[in-house]
Amino acid sequence: MISAVIVAGGSGSRMKSSVKKQYLALGGRPIVAHALAAFDACSTVDRILLVVPAGDLDHCRADIVAPLNLAHDVQVVAGGSRRQTSVLNGLAALGDSDGIVMIHDGVRPFVGASLIDACLAGVGLTGACIPAIPATDTLKRVDESGVIRETLDRRQIWLAQTPQTFSIGLIRRAHQLALQNGFAATDDASVVEFAGEAVTVVPGDRENIKITTPDDLTLARAIFNRRAASLQ
Repeated sequence: MISAVIVAGGSGSRMKSSVKKQYLALGGRPIVAHALAAFDACSTVDRILLVVPAGDLDHCRADIVAPLNLAHDVQVVAGGSRRQTSVLNGLAALGDSDGIVMIHDGVRPFVGASLIDACLAGVGLTGACIPAIPATDTLKRVDESGVIRETLDRRQIWLAQTPQTFSIGLIRRAHQLALQNGFAATDDASVVEFAGEAVTVVPGDRENIKITTPDDLTLARAIFNRRAASLQ
């Protein structure tokens, strides 16, 4: 079984908006609705879970999921105070399911079928696979006082994206180990790395952006409008 856990539990503090970032409008739909529709369109995906803030369950079921008329029966799950907790809640909601789980940021609306397929192909190598893009800027390591301490070799630096894709058993074990040891991470690949497991990287998509700031939203609307114009 292939399950998709779409994590949309953030508060959106960096967006500086009274509306949580996952619910902001993009092309007439909430941002998270685009991510849901993308996974719903993939015939290889058997199950979709949406993880949202605990107080938003009814709103998401009635105002976001229902109007989409999706082919999948999306299960809406309460998240936690941190992303790791939200992911753990999503994994717990899968019950005893085995197979593969794809964990995706709900504020990455432009995930495409080809990227989903690439991650599903790559996960077979090590049980863990993420999409990523090579860094193109010159990278500096800067200390607390704002002084450059090192120029990093960008040829070895890749920028992680989602969906991050795992054997369900592997990612469950890794998250439990991280929880027991108080290890905090900003993505699930880091949790798997902490557990000593190898993670395969496949080429990501530069338009598979994560919307966290007002500038990101401006860029996302430009991408959406260009894509819409190309279909006319």
